[in-house]
Amino acid sequence: MNKIISFIKPVAGILAAGALIYFFPDIFIYFAMAVILSMLGRPLCERLKKIHIKKLHLGDSASAVITMAVMFLIFSLIFLFIIPLINKEIIILSNIDTDAIVAYFEKPIEHIYDLLIQYNIIRPEENILNVIEAKIYSIANWDNIRSVVGGIVSKTSSFVIGLFSTVFLTFFLLKDPQIVHNIFMAITPDEQTLRMKNILHDSREMLTRYMFGLIAELLCMMILIFLGLTIFGVENALIIAVIGGFMNIVPYLGPLMGGCIGVIIGIISNLGIGAYDLILPNTLEIIGVFVAANAVDNFVLQPTIYSKSVFAHPIEIFLVILMAGNIGGVVGMIVAIPVYTLIRIIAKQLLSEFKFVEELTKRMNG
Repeated sequence: MNKIISFIKPVAGILAAGALIYFFPDIFIYFAMAVILSMLGRPLCERLKKIHIKKLHLGDSASAVITMAVMFLIFSLIFLFIIPLINKEIIILSNIDTDAIVAYFEKPIEHIYDLLIQYNIIRPEENILNVIEAKIYSIANWDNIRSVVGGIVSKTSSFVIGLFSTVFLTFFLLKDPQIVHNIFMAITPDEQTLRMKNILHDSREMLTRYMFGLIAELLCMMILIFLGLTIFGVENALIIAVIGGFMNIVPYLGPLMGGCIGVIIGIISNLGIGAYDLILPNTLEIIGVFVAANAVDNFVLQPTIYSKSVFAHPIEIFLVILMAGNIGGVVGMIVAIPVYTLIRIIAKQLLSEFKFVEELTKRMNG
């Protein structure tokens, strides 16, 4: 009977977790975000609990509240820092003189038009100038901008529900960090209790180090991109650096996406101030800065972070990210390293007798 119960407990737990993810994906996302935030806030929360002033000390609830207040303050400062930058770009975009742009590029466009006709790429009756002009008007149309903003506003209710749910869960995870531990222990067979404790402990330690390392990597990339663009005198270097650095959260593909967005912002900035002759040189400068920053990231930042946080070789991580990208796209690439880290931790505890697993996880002992 005990063997049957030991078998049913983990199976029931896995089925329950799978059902939750399948039928209530939003709740799973809120809980996952709360777990991540609690991991980021736990070091501060634990330090606050150790503070003693004579006979007075902060309890679990007070420490959790103060930790969340500090995290809220940090996120608010980031939000207040980014919003003016985005608002500035929207104003520049709405003030672009499309007539001046068409007039300035008329001769180059006509030259390109002649070449396209010469090589039979387009027909003579097609007016490429009118097509480009229509595209510019559609992009710079304020009505389109307002429709995008309206779409964002329509999602506000869902965002508020998600925010409240995440904050609520984060508070209790900070107040009682044993909640997740107790959930897993409840579905663990008695003979596997020690291994499960080791898995939970190692997972928390390594994932916390990875997240702090990832934040450090993003900040370093923002600083590198900002300094590079500032040296070249590129307009709106700060917002390009912030977006470019943040996009680095997507391994390998992120720098390309960030570079494309940076080029677009650079072009919009030059169009907004009428500096049409600076579009090409600034574009090349932005691309050059992103290539240089990405080289530093690939050869210095990432190897350091992965070796010290998840104890994995860069080639190993590269292959895992490629496979995760094929399976889950961009989202798969983002979660590839944390998920792979959990798999290695579990394999180390449960399958250590296999030589392949031993080789795969031996760096975790260092």
